[in-house]
Amino acid sequence: MVNALLAGHVAAFALAAIACVLGAWRALDAEHDGTRTGLVAFFLASGGWAATTVGFLLIPVVPVQRALVILGLLFGLLTVGAWLYFAAAYTGRSPSALPYSRLTAGVLVAVGVFKATNPIHHAYFGVEAVAEPFPHLAVHYGIGHWLSLGLAYVLAFVGVYMILEHFHLAGADTRPLAVLVGFTALPVLLNIVALDTPWLLPLLYEPLGVAAFALGVGFVYFERFETIHLAADIDDPVVFLDREGYIRDYNQEAAALFGELDGATGERLADVLPTLAAGIEDGASVVALERGGETRYYDVTTNPFMAGETRTGESIVVSDATERERYRRRLEARGEQLEALNRVVRHDIRNDMAVVTGWSEVLEDHVDEDGRDALWRIRRTAEHTIEITENVRDFVDALADEGEMSTHRIDLHAHLDAELERVREAYPNARFETPTGLPDVAVEANELLSSVFRNLLNNAVQHSDVDDPVVTVTASVAPDTVTVRVADNGPGVPDAEKERVFGKDAKGVESTGTGIGLYLVRTLLTQFGGNVHVEDNDPRGAVFVVELPRASEGARAEEDAGDDGDEGGGVRDAVAESSPD
Repeated sequence: MVNALLAGHVAAFALAAIACVLGAWRALDAEHDGTRTGLVAFFLASGGWAATTVGFLLIPVVPVQRALVILGLLFGLLTVGAWLYFAAAYTGRSPSALPYSRLTAGVLVAVGVFKATNPIHHAYFGVEAVAEPFPHLAVHYGIGHWLSLGLAYVLAFVGVYMILEHFHLAGADTRPLAVLVGFTALPVLLNIVALDTPWLLPLLYEPLGVAAFALGVGFVYFERFETIHLAADIDDPVVFLDREGYIRDYNQEAAALFGELDGATGERLADVLPTLAAGIEDGASVVALERGGETRYYDVTTNPFMAGETRTGESIVVSDATERERYRRRLEARGEQLEALNRVVRHDIRNDMAVVTGWSEVLEDHVDEDGRDALWRIRRTAEHTIEITENVRDFVDALADEGEMSTHRIDLHAHLDAELERVREAYPNARFETPTGLPDVAVEANELLSSVFRNLLNNAVQHSDVDDPVVTVTASVAPDTVTVRVADNGPGVPDAEKERVFGKDAKGVESTGTGIGLYLVRTLLTQFGGNVHVEDNDPRGAVFVVELPRASEGARAEEDAGDDGDEGGGVRDAVAESSPD
């Protein structure tokens, strides 16, 4: 009977040690780093605790037994610390960010030192040889032990609370896992019973509960343990499948969204939610589902669960993307409308105005002086309409590419010089000067850069209040930027209007402009990564200051390689493409 009782205790703690080691090995498959670290440490510390108990029971050498008791107590302390670490990491908290984490760590270290120095002060425990229920060395704990044990239980309860709260927030069926967590607390009852029961030695039985938790989590409910860790941190509906596509679990949000899931555990997703399953099968990132009598759109994300190289299941996260998808569809419709408008602007209106201009030139020799004045007004109106179509065309292009306009290396000199030639022909009474010349430098932009300079040069003349406008264009180069200044001798821009002139429809009463020119300038420059602002000119007038990002030398090398020796051809083509259709 005596030998059987001893053998029973040895077997129980030996099996607990083995179970904890196996649990630590299984915990290595946990995906989350903090959870994996905490769980492995928890199982190994508890396994070490159980192993020292086995040694204490089997080795009848008092000094060795004393040392094993101290070592077991230290393993027990490590078990508490590892449990807290694991609970924090598993529930999405940073272990180091827990309230009083440093104080707790300091107290645990102090308790560990107190335990380790028991041979000096003998205040933690003492031992004596007893004959019942069989000859063995009995441990008698002092007040220090009961105080530290109470602290350990409080800290362990904090970890239990964090985990049970996490299970509640997950919304899925966590009852088996909650029971396993409860197993870690059951040995407390054994500790109490052992104080007055002859068939239980007065030992610490916590490793037995940890062993049950290790086997249950590691080899029975590991996948659910992993999925619950993810589900509680997700507010979206989540459905968990096994590797065959059968529904294993789901959270409360999924149950609320998909009433079909009620009682569907164990059924194939394709049978319960065929539209969702078909979308996943097709690799669709957005799935349209009929919910509540309307079509709603959902982002669908799948996350596989792996055991080594083996796929054991997956989670399906469904996020409502209805508003975003509707907005995207509205943008698509707007893009189609803009494209239609662009075709009208590019061809119909401009072609008609070209016909008007052509016939006005034919009529010029067939009318008298009064008729020539009227004909000139007709021609100017037609030319102005063509200018409007150019701005509208560029504006539509900018809107269509908003947020995703591509840029590349553009020759500033070629584009700006081409626009200066154009305005010199269009405004023979104005003088356009480049006193310092134009630098041979490349900027990051695209062919719509011509529209920027066209509008600024036109604006300088159209808003002038003098008979012979003078427009001065200068440019300076910095390591990362190129600055172009367009100065005029007109009335200038009041301080209160310096920002407003770049707004939509910012057109003066006396202006002959289109009303969108400067707004287009800022829109394009913003997409190029540049900017524009207005300064006062001296002695009068305004200066529009344009800043553009300078093209890198790396971009030049790539362009030169792409040109394959066609020097200047790319620039000439770019300028040609930016000219009116």
